[in-house]
Amino acid sequence: MAKNKVVCDGSKPWHVKPAFGSLYTMKDSRYIYISLNYYKQRLRFPTDKLDTPENWEELCGFLTKVGEKIKRRTFCFAKTFYWLDDATKAHFSALEGHEYHPEPEDVLFGDYAFSWMERKIPTFASVTKQRDYREALNSRVLPHFKGMPFSRITATEVELFIDNLKRSYRNGRKTKPLSVKRVKNILAPMMKIWEAACNDHNWQLRSPFSAVSEKYKELKDRALQEKERLLVVHGLSEETVSSREVFLLAEWQRLLSFVDPHYLPVMELLLLGLIGSELEGLQKQHVAQDALRVRCSVVKDKAGLQYLKFKPKNWFRKREIPMTRRLEKLLDQAMAASHSGMLVEFANDITLPANSFVLTMKDGRPFNYDSFRKTVWDRALKQAGLPARVPYASRHTLVQWSLLIGMTKTRLVDLMGHSTKKMIDEVYGAYRQGLVDEKENILNFLGEDFLALEELKLAFPERYQRKMAVEPRPVMAKAPALAATFGQSFGQSQGLYADNYLK
Repeated sequence: MAKNKVVCDGSKPWHVKPAFGSLYTMKDSRYIYISLNYYKQRLRFPTDKLDTPENWEELCGFLTKVGEKIKRRTFCFAKTFYWLDDATKAHFSALEGHEYHPEPEDVLFGDYAFSWMERKIPTFASVTKQRDYREALNSRVLPHFKGMPFSRITATEVELFIDNLKRSYRNGRKTKPLSVKRVKNILAPMMKIWEAACNDHNWQLRSPFSAVSEKYKELKDRALQEKERLLVVHGLSEETVSSREVFLLAEWQRLLSFVDPHYLPVMELLLLGLIGSELEGLQKQHVAQDALRVRCSVVKDKAGLQYLKFKPKNWFRKREIPMTRRLEKLLDQAMAASHSGMLVEFANDITLPANSFVLTMKDGRPFNYDSFRKTVWDRALKQAGLPARVPYASRHTLVQWSLLIGMTKTRLVDLMGHSTKKMIDEVYGAYRQGLVDEKENILNFLGEDFLALEELKLAFPERYQRKMAVEPRPVMAKAPALAATFGQSFGQSQGLYADNYLK
């Protein structure tokens, strides 16, 4: 007898034939196998049942019910033989006239995630998004979840995952929890995969991310407590803890005094909200008479290759910066210095002359943000005696300065490149003591043309009148003093304002 020959000769007393299909055993195997015909196709596959009288009787009854369901046309192959491979279940589901959708307990997160990554990530227009999604999934999400079926991924499991997220340090440095922003960036691709799987398989699962908002609040509270602890334990001031603290005007002007004049246009653009990748992608064609148009950015992948992106970080970052006289003068300075004859090659098959870009390094090379930060920004901060800050602090500064001098939040949102006011209200730096005393000087520094006329009219009426060459209105006679019991709020509620009271 050959090694794999079917044994169903009734050699054991309990080897009886079921009413539908057949059962058999294999040489050198202790398990029972099933054989049946379905849609004129022969199927043979193992079960997890040992060859015992009880199991044989149970499977005989099981196959009898299968035969009855097939006759009544109520049989579902995928649900009945759930342990078989997906290809087989999908094949017979198609023959039955319906799509095969595996159950959540039958699909591992890792299996679906790998196929989703191969199918979806290459379609992203953003190179940075492709890089960030792959990094988050491969280094963070998949090591924890790849062996779990979707049915086991619960809100509790996600919270446990978040609690165990730590910064990666070398040289044995102590690990710290990740920031809320970083956690959100890690969970974003996982949430996309979860949503795609539920849509593909018609699963009605409760989202394991339903409680993450509360978890984010917990992480923020924890971070604030840690900040306070550092202040007490190390005797630190608040200025040394935040690397994005708003600049006072006096601090910014002191910083500029230690910056090489060649890089003053870069400093101005940083103050107007541009980030490093946007500075590198800024071209002369984006400089218009009325505005500076932010349209491109230069991004790098993990291999160091550069790509010229035609869509900034998000569509809201595709914005226009008002062309003030101050900005126009500095941009003219920068463009006059950009005259290199070399070519700049990008990994996405784009080659442009270096002199088509607005900014350059002092030696004429294309502008490099990382080099600027190390050799210009950090050095100037140190020479000015200011606490360490990242250049991104200039965006926080712009928000506070703009609000102080009267720019509307609606226009500020557009200027910063955001979709809503939420970032303005919740994220950007807190008010600095001393800013209000610099209100007039800040407007002088940015220029009156930084504000729209209506903004200037409301925040600085006298300046507006001078700008429009309009004489101040004569002072109207004041209404007689009202009785204390007839207060302003009550009087105004009755329509008793100074103007109409005298009519």
